[in-house]
Amino acid sequence: MDSASLWSVLSGLLGGLGLLLIGMSMMTDGLKLAAGNALSSLLAQWTNTRLRGLAAGLLITAVVQSSSAVTVATIGFANAGILSLERAVWVIFGSNVGTTMTAWIVALVGFKLDIAAIALPLVGVGALLKLTAGRSRRGSYGVAVVGFALLFLGIGALKSAFEGLADGFALPGFTELTLASLLLYVAIGFGMTTLMQSSSAAMVVALSAAESGLVEINAAAAVVIGANLGTTSTALLTMIGATPNARRVAISHLAFNLLTAIVALLLLGPMLWLVGFLQDSAHLEPSAAVTLAVFHTLFNVMGVLLMWPLSALLVRELSRLFHAADQKVARPRYLDRSTLGVPYTGTTAMAKEVRRIALHACRGLLDILRDRADNAVQERADIRSLASAVGEFAVQLNRGSLTPFLVDTVANLITALQHYLTVVALGADIQRLRSELAGQSLPAAAEQAITDFTARAEAFVRAWEDGLKESGQELLPEYDSIREAYDGLKRDLLKETAGGDLSIQQVDLCLQYLDELRRTCRQLARANARLTDSLVALQRSKPAE
Repeated sequence: MDSASLWSVLSGLLGGLGLLLIGMSMMTDGLKLAAGNALSSLLAQWTNTRLRGLAAGLLITAVVQSSSAVTVATIGFANAGILSLERAVWVIFGSNVGTTMTAWIVALVGFKLDIAAIALPLVGVGALLKLTAGRSRRGSYGVAVVGFALLFLGIGALKSAFEGLADGFALPGFTELTLASLLLYVAIGFGMTTLMQSSSAAMVVALSAAESGLVEINAAAAVVIGANLGTTSTALLTMIGATPNARRVAISHLAFNLLTAIVALLLLGPMLWLVGFLQDSAHLEPSAAVTLAVFHTLFNVMGVLLMWPLSALLVRELSRLFHAADQKVARPRYLDRSTLGVPYTGTTAMAKEVRRIALHACRGLLDILRDRADNAVQERADIRSLASAVGEFAVQLNRGSLTPFLVDTVANLITALQHYLTVVALGADIQRLRSELAGQSLPAAAEQAITDFTARAEAFVRAWEDGLKESGQELLPEYDSIREAYDGLKRDLLKETAGGDLSIQQVDLCLQYLDELRRTCRQLARANARLTDSLVALQRSKPAE
């Protein structure tokens, strides 16, 4: 092969790979945005048994064409406590089977069509949907259609490039299943998935190479195993700085892929024979791409069968891991950067963390009002640290593609968070003023009035705390009652000052204390309205755009 031909082949490979990756990315992003929270709702509502969790993971992955999207959504709901660990692992197992849909689409459709004849019109249709969509979801469907078209253009370019490369030479296959030959091609598949961060893209490359005759079928099968195993690299990366539940789900993903890869390698010969038998029995086309699609499906289904009796033990062992970090107030419990891949899931995780901050702020204030705030300084520092983590997460979330509904929800949560930080700051002032009031000799009437108002504010905060422990749709006393009580008490204290019962300094101290309590209750009411609206909206099956 001369240099001009080699350059033509290499440029075709690079261009085809680029079209493939950008196409898959656009198709996945478009489908995720178009689905809104339907993906998350299905995970939350339809995974109460092993089979249903398996089916949910398979179905969503097949539609969205991204096991990563399903994985991060599953992690988000596991973090939020909506999915138990046992339900989450079966969704993960199902998503592994769902990834095989890509191989079937490529094998049965991608290599059979006139790519340019169908792909270029799809680009036009998708662009028209995107440009005329405005703020509707139609634009997301347009992005998905364009991505689908670019995906097939990439497949066509890769197939042509591999055919040109195969004319010059072929990579060595192997007739004997030696350890060295197996590991070589497994490493190639693992490396491709790790570099491209997409097992589906690595699968397309493997299918294109096998279909073009560049590699033999047994070597390509080992590449497929390596590509499947390569998805664990992403899972391992998500464990760095991740929440405990995220780590447990990531390890379950690693366990499934590692066990499946080991068994598939040990039984590669018999499995390829079984694949040939199944192809003949189902009267499938005897092409290399179809063979690899059957093989990919077969060994992932085998993985599910292997994990069926082992999953209970796996869940039990995983549940014992990573508990220490759960106890730290300042450490996020629901936030995980992997959830940024699915905007609805990331926003839900953020809402859960803001509610957690609200509970800590509320409990800290109640401790102050009950004179039990021994660790108030450290607790305030922990809340501020946690709030900072939420703020950074919101910045990263806003960098993604958010629907108008999610943009408004994130803004509401940030506003609520600011109110809670004001409550924390006011709590420090209230604690200081209570100490100063304790050193004053107030008239009995004034002291009783202050005690009554404090009890009213405490009941207000306690009712809010109890509501937050439920679904977030709490029924609170009206803030107007706090304001009216403050206005009446202020008039009474001023009358006592005019009558000489209270000094100017005493009434000033009392009014400062009462005003800080009133302001705190107002901030809680405002924050509660924002947080409740966000939580209720996120729980709806179809939030309004």
